Amino acid sequence: MVKVLTRVLLTGMLSFAIATPVLAEGFVARAQFSTAVIDREPIDDIGNVVKVEYGEIQRVYFFTDLREMSGHQVVHRWKLDGEDQADVAFEIGGDRWRVWSSKRLMPGFDGTWSVDVVLDGQVIDSRSFDYVDEY
Repeated sequence: MVKVLTRVLLTGMLSFAIATPVLAEGFVARAQFSTAVIDREPIDDIGNVVKVEYGEIQRVYFFTDLREMSGHQVVHRWKLDGEDQADVAFEIGGDRWRVWSSKRLMPGFDGTWSVDVVLDGQVIDSRSFDYVDEY
């Protein structure tokens, strides 16, 4: 009797596991701000503070190494002090996909910049830096 009940219980659990698909969740393996991306890799990590350089336009790149998102769309949502500035969308074509976007920063754009990584409408990662004017 115990064997029969165990078999029925295990069969029921196995049936439930087969009938219920497991949703693969993508994730961000790496994310960083850089001064450039070469050969699909950031050349440096600018850290949390970028100083305004007068007479210069600075380009800041946001690089992400995405995993398990093939067939989905990912957006880099750039924000300044919490206000949306730009959305850059990417169609993900493989289980490992490296993408980057950039923003040109000029004097007067100082504040806290952030980029949300958005997958299917949900923020899955967010990074930020302060663009500071020390003059």
